[in-house]
This record gives sequence, C-alpha cells and structure tokens, in this order.
Amino acid sequence: MKCCNAYENNSMCEMMGETLRPGGFSLTERGVQFCKFSVEDAVLDLGCGRGATVGYLFEKHHIKAVGIDPSEKLLGIAKMKYPFADFIQGSGEHMPFADECFQGVFAECTLSLMDDVNRTVKEVFRVLKRGGWFVATDVYARNPDAVKELEKFSFKSCMRGLHDLNRLRESLESMGFEIMVLEDCSDLLKALLVKIVFLHGSMGGFWNKTTDGCIDGYRFQKILKVCKPGYFTMMARKGESKS
Repeated sequence: MKCCNAYENNSMCEMMGETLRPGGFSLTERGVQFCKFSVEDAVLDLGCGRGATVGYLFEKHHIKAVGIDPSEKLLGIAKMKYPFADFIQGSGEHMPFADECFQGVFAECTLSLMDDVNRTVKEVFRVLKRGGWFVATDVYARNPDAVKELEKFSFKSCMRGLHDLNRLRESLESMGFEIMVLEDCSDLLKALLVKIVFLHGSMGGFWNKTTDGCIDGYRFQKILKVCKPGYFTMMARKGESKS
C-alpha cells in the first residue's frame, strides 16, 4: 500500500504559509517565557521540518537551537533558510545525542508524527538535563476510542496520530517527568481549520490535495470528526528517572 507523507507536501505550505501549527509561534513564545530559556541554553527542536522554530528562537531570542528531522528534503530547505543553525537527520526514537545535553526540547505538532511515541518520550528524557524542559504542543482526541479507525489510512500527518491525552500524561509521569502545564488550546486549532476550509473549500478536499489523492479525504475527515480533535500545550520538567 502506498504511504503518503502530508508532512512533506509542498502544497500545504503553499496554501497555509511556512508553519501549519495552530496559533503560529504564540505557544512557542509561551514555552520560552515559562521555561525561562536563554542564549546560554542548549535547545533541541524535535521534528524541525523546514526549521521554522529554530529560526524563530534565534531571531527573537538569540537561542541557537539544534534541529532534528528524518526528512532529507525538509532538512535541505531548513539548511538553506537558516545556515547559522545545525540540522541533523534522525528520528525521535533514536536521537544521535549524548545523555543530558539539552536544557530544553520542543516538539511542536511533531510528537503525533512519531512511529513510537513512548520510545520518543524516553529519548527526550534521556537527552534532557536534570531539571530540563520538554515543551510539546500537539493534537489530541477528545474521543480517543475512535482513533483506532484512523490507523486504516496509510499516510503521514499529525491528524492521523491524535493523542490520547490521559495516556500520554501517564506515560510522561511514569518516566519521571513532572507536568507543570497542561492546557487545552483547541480554539487555536479551530481557527486554523476555519482558515483551511476558507482557502480550500472543505477539509475533505484539503486532505485529498495534501495526500496527492492516495486516500479518500472525505472519508478520513468523517472519521476524524468522530474523534473530536483538540489541541494542547504541555510543559514538563525532567525529574528523577523511574525506570
């Protein structure tokens, strides 16, 4: 079966701009302020894509973040746009970094793209310094029982990987993270979806476009609606390992 990658599809950026995350950089900025990141801190952007967060952190706060992403195509774009930064090809499940080398890890609309979320969270815990921060913003299902149906669609998109928020929280806490902030930001997701519909006519049509027609976008959207997608921001501090 052909597996499409909506994450890499240029048409998404052509329609929506450089970043598709709900709220733009507003939650990125909140993470910087809440965690009190400074120019002295080593910060990682997990699933950096075209490097938008890396660029924002440097331009607004002079923080030179490192970006990691599995896509050679997207990293090539990031390196051209932000030549001052380090971009490394790799996956969240197997990060090529030493233990306890980062003060902060951002995962903005990318944790839901990971093949193994639990393994990725373990890696985040490993590379963070004691007292370091994991800042995640992502989509979740307010009806997680319906998410299983999304697995029938073979394509790469955060909306296919909606989190069960309770299970995600339990996973982080079991590893030794202390969750300091966990808030619903679904209004930002709603605003983004309204913009998509305005630009593209319907969400079903949008999915057909961004997956190059390899799925039935209208059927996918119908199931997605049953899942009741929401959006959250979370800031978790690394404590003692419980493994």
